[in-house]
Amino acid sequence: MTDLREIVPEGKSIEEESFRIIDEEIGSHNFDDIHWPIVRRVIHATGDFEFAKLIYFHPEAVVSCKRALQSGAHIFVDTRMIAAGLSPKRLQKFGVEVKVPVADGETQELAREWGITRSAAAFRRVGRELDKAIVVVGNAPTALIEVVRIIKEGVAFPALVIGVPVGFVQASESKELLRKLSFVPSITVEGRKGGSPVAVAILHGLMDVIANER
Repeated sequence: MTDLREIVPEGKSIEEESFRIIDEEIGSHNFDDIHWPIVRRVIHATGDFEFAKLIYFHPEAVVSCKRALQSGAHIFVDTRMIAAGLSPKRLQKFGVEVKVPVADGETQELAREWGITRSAAAFRRVGRELDKAIVVVGNAPTALIEVVRIIKEGVAFPALVIGVPVGFVQASESKELLRKLSFVPSITVEGRKGGSPVAVAILHGLMDVIANER
């Protein structure tokens, strides 16, 4: 009988070999040593090299994220899927807490009262708490649009907004609105692509890069 341990490498070995293949296949690129590990992790999570052409980093994104993580800022996410996908080991390293506003039972009633989506209502409810926090939207364009409104109206100024909602309705537009806020550090991807796995990959990449700088 074949010993499966002989043909199934350890997870870390698989990841390292995947990164090697990505480095080999991507060829030359314009990302520096800070941004490339983040982009590579997104490609690894999606199997899609096109993200190397779509991802946008605000010049202060990594630095601002580092300050926020080191100060113990909360991470606000738009889906339970993102919260579930984040590595407890990485989060514990920085001692940060993940909050999922949409999980609050009050959110549904507020959405009805305000006449907006539940995702948008979730972020409107915690508006001021987003100040100096890390905000991550991977699924709901309406949540990202609400975050943009909160910023534009001066309610709160997050340390970093990772806006990568996926979809066909308002996804591309919501990310474009975020990129136009040049005074707020952000990471986005152009067009319809994105999603919770992309959001998780970006956060993991950021935490790994920042941890390695310490």
